[in-house]
Amino acid sequence: MKNKKQKQGFSLLETTIAVAILVAAIVGPLSLSSQSIKTASLARNNTIVTNLAQEGLELIRNYRSNNVLEGRSWTAGMNTCSSANGCRIDAVDLDIRNCTATCDLLKFDTDLHVYNYDTGSDSIFTRVIRLQDITPDEVKVTSLVTWSDRFGSHSFDISTSMFNW
Repeated sequence: MKNKKQKQGFSLLETTIAVAILVAAIVGPLSLSSQSIKTASLARNNTIVTNLAQEGLELIRNYRSNNVLEGRSWTAGMNTCSSANGCRIDAVDLDIRNCTATCDLLKFDTDLHVYNYDTGSDSIFTRVIRLQDITPDEVKVTSLVTWSDRFGSHSFDISTSMFNW
């Protein structure tokens, strides 16, 4: 004859397994979301940094062109960029300044939608331009952009040769 008072409910082992399955079902999508946020942030910053580095090269080329068009030496005013610390060049006024121990953070002007050194709020990006003489008519230009975010410190550099024309 069966016992009328059979125990109903879950054993400790069944409860533990159910909780483990529930935790796995929740943690998986959360870690996937976290990884997606990190990847999206890095992709966004990599796009910005690539453009900032390329802009650094273009600004130096513009500076060289202005020198030539105004009858000055093609590298006039760029000597501070040959130092170990490099230099910075502002996109708004093509102002070249020596970097001391480190270059200043670029600011982002939300009204003009431009990175510069004078207006806007500090960004996470620093750009350093370095020139290295190759021959009297050739200079190697390197544009290095560094930044730190919640995922660590990062850097990106790009180089080109610039010639006296």
